Amino acid sequence: MLYRPRVGWEGERLAHYLLSRFSFVAQPTTIADDVGSDFYCTIFDIINSEPPTVEPRASFAIQVKSNADKILADNKVQYFLHLEIPFFIGVVDQAAGELNIYSAERLPMVFAHYGIPKKLWLNPVAVDDPIKHYHGENAATGVTLDCYYVCTFNVSEGRDALRSKVTLINNICRRATSNIGSRRAEEHIYQLDAGGKLFSIVAGCGSVQFFRDNLCKRLAEAFHNLKWILEHDPDKFNVKEFEIYEAFYLALKRTVQPPMISLVDDIYPKVKDLV
Repeated sequence: MLYRPRVGWEGERLAHYLLSRFSFVAQPTTIADDVGSDFYCTIFDIINSEPPTVEPRASFAIQVKSNADKILADNKVQYFLHLEIPFFIGVVDQAAGELNIYSAERLPMVFAHYGIPKKLWLNPVAVDDPIKHYHGENAATGVTLDCYYVCTFNVSEGRDALRSKVTLINNICRRATSNIGSRRAEEHIYQLDAGGKLFSIVAGCGSVQFFRDNLCKRLAEAFHNLKWILEHDPDKFNVKEFEIYEAFYLALKRTVQPPMISLVDDIYPKVKDLV
């Protein structure tokens, strides 16, 4: 019997234990279900009640590795494309009793920019580059996604030491889930930071098919809100603001006709009548 599979199994057991300290952990059947993740986790918060209880928070998928080498993930492209929870890489150090966590939260941006790549590499990196998250000329030649280091969990740390790290991962999950939703809705504006001040607006073969309709949706939303203001809080209605949106809408009608312009066609005259 080869010893290498045994070492991998030991690493998974260590990862399972460390993850279970702050999340509910589910594991696909190892032989039958090679789905692309070793564990599915739902973070929990410990509530100071009597007796203490746990409440679920964000969920994520994680693949466990024994080193931080670049990962060839061609066979997981479709899996990542349809995965609707954040994905992490966990690197186990058995000697230190540690699990190092790396985030692949920028996967939705890869698909928005390139479409479906023929080649995909996940590259664990020590430092997050806030500007350049992925590298590659096109989908045919392949894309490398940098998966940045998040934190390290250790068998010796107490629950107080866990709290800040769990909060960090939970916040990443919330942001990543929102970004996955943006890609699902084909609205390719992605939040990159915890404070909501840094965004990535992705133009590419995916985004270019939808940006005109998305603009019409936002314009329709603006007119709906102006109508609400007129009906419920007219002192806050700004005629100049309405006129700007109106001029833009009428100019769109004279030039391009995205299908979603019909949403604006429906609400604009109702606002106009109130003005």
